[in-house]
Amino acid sequence: MRGTRKLVAIVVGCGALLSIGITSIPTGQANTQTDALRAKRAQLLAQLVALEPAKNSASAALAAAEGAFASEQAQLLAAQKQLAALNARLLVLSGQVADDQATVVQAKQQLSTLTRQSYESTSTDSWVAAVLSAKTFSQAMDRLTGTSHVAEQVNNMQTNVRAKEAAITAETNEIHKDAASSTALEGQLSSDSNALLMLVSVRNLALQRASAPARAIGARIAEIDQEIAGNAVPVSHSSSSCGNHFAYGECTWYVASRRCIPWLGNANQWFYNAARMGYPEGHVPAVGAVVAFWPGGDGASWIGHVGYVEAVGPAAGVPAGYFKFSEMNYAGWNRVDYRVLPGNSSGVQGYIYAK
Repeated sequence: MRGTRKLVAIVVGCGALLSIGITSIPTGQANTQTDALRAKRAQLLAQLVALEPAKNSASAALAAAEGAFASEQAQLLAAQKQLAALNARLLVLSGQVADDQATVVQAKQQLSTLTRQSYESTSTDSWVAAVLSAKTFSQAMDRLTGTSHVAEQVNNMQTNVRAKEAAITAETNEIHKDAASSTALEGQLSSDSNALLMLVSVRNLALQRASAPARAIGARIAEIDQEIAGNAVPVSHSSSSCGNHFAYGECTWYVASRRCIPWLGNANQWFYNAARMGYPEGHVPAVGAVVAFWPGGDGASWIGHVGYVEAVGPAAGVPAGYFKFSEMNYAGWNRVDYRVLPGNSSGVQGYIYAK
């Protein structure tokens, strides 16, 4: 990193020395130097284009890893919610089991009493005594029916107790099984999530490494643009246009048609290139200033965007804290449109004022 900065500093220093000596260089020699710089610029652009597939591949790999990690995180969250719900059910069931067990104990006590009563009432001597002691046939039948009813209560209670115990055991086993399964799934998802997070980190590092040469080449191209601009014929630094060296129909061409732009480069290089040529800059909009946008900021493309500040609020149609600017190639190639944005919009890189 330090070596890179030192190299850039040396390159900038060489550019500065070249600019200082321009006035003594004959026109023909300056043109030769400019042609050589343009040839070098074209070579660097070709290298930049050649690096795009590797950078795009690294970017796609990172996006895929991030997508897989996000999906795994969603599954992990769902598993954790399911496990929490099962634990809550198990807690409720534990209370129910305690209540049911008390009921079962009471039922068994009642069952024991009924069984004893049934045995006593259905023993041969008791049954015969009950029948013989009846004064009428109807009374004898009633006593016999009562004895049968006790036996039926015993059978029913036995059946209910067994069913209750079986239901408690089955539900408890099912919840324990689901909880064990969810715990295992949560552990697996956590492990997978950690692995994917590591993969995201590795691929992010790969993208940074793939992008580093492109950034270095881009910085060198910006330096060459400044050297080419230094070899150009000096022009007036007034607020009006002083010649246009940009592609027709682009945002850069439009702004250069409104005021003097002696530097070169894409829109994302203007803020730095203007500062190197001594133009005042800031973060407060002013009428006549160039507004430079970050790549992707407020609808800008990956090579940035520039516009011309027309009015600063409070003004007609422009509230306080906002500014109005004109631009080209935002709504369409070679089309001029107007927008109003906050002066401190995060998409704005800064403002380039006139000398």
